[in-house]
Amino acid sequence: MTANSPPFLIVNADDLGMSAGINDAIFSAHERGIVTSTSLMAVGAAFDSAVRESREHPRLGVGVHLCLHDETPVSPPSAIPTLVGEDGKMRPLSKVLRRLVAGQLDASEIEAEYSAQIARARDAGIDVTHLDSHCHLHAFPPVAKVVRRVAARFGIVCRRKPEASRLSDYAGAPIGRYPVAFMITLCNKLSRALAGDDAVRTTHRFAGMVRSGTVDADWLAKSVAQLESDKWTELVVHPGDGSPLYGPQDDHGPAQRKVEWEAVTSPLVLEAVRARGAKLVNYRDLRECR
Repeated sequence: MTANSPPFLIVNADDLGMSAGINDAIFSAHERGIVTSTSLMAVGAAFDSAVRESREHPRLGVGVHLCLHDETPVSPPSAIPTLVGEDGKMRPLSKVLRRLVAGQLDASEIEAEYSAQIARARDAGIDVTHLDSHCHLHAFPPVAKVVRRVAARFGIVCRRKPEASRLSDYAGAPIGRYPVAFMITLCNKLSRALAGDDAVRTTHRFAGMVRSGTVDADWLAKSVAQLESDKWTELVVHPGDGSPLYGPQDDHGPAQRKVEWEAVTSPLVLEAVRARGAKLVNYRDLRECR
């Protein structure tokens, strides 16, 4: 590595397929801004339109955003009874976490549903560049073990590494995000240790987890300026067009998603990328890197 080596930056927009407004924001952020990668929710209400438009954006890497909560599963509810409620939908996140900790989620059912989600994306013609998960549930050891098996079966070698690896990751972030990010980081480190010699490819650093729901242009520009030479970084964002989804002021609600769209298309951020000499890439580049 030399001081003149460029940093490699994957800017991944989560939640493609969740809604039409989120789809529009992600594709425009790719066209006009720094988004290079996205994660497709096979369980999303706007999955079909996301797939259609992704064909018109071949430079945008598309992974699968594995989901275990709040959405309608791909699998028949009768086949995954520990994952769904009486309404046939996957349970809210808080209930899923409690059941996960209590060992009440059947690993074979998680594997079946995750496999169905990846298969749905593949069958729609998506070249799946990587795997990550809604709210980073693949960091938890029982889920991580399932994801390793599913990834190997589908030949997907790249995965997100949800870890806040620097004290600076916490600077300026809401204090309420600290314990969540710390727990996810510890769980993922444990999962990687238990995996041993795992063949997964991932970035050196994952940025934005502690700032999730509070990303803006100033923070983004500063983060780009601090990228390390010759290192791969994934930076996660959640852009939207401001159309209704949840409460307007919620984390990852329409108001904040619009702020994040403005951030990833901001001239300030585009100039920061140019000034730092960062190479904008996606997980396809990491997959093919030798």
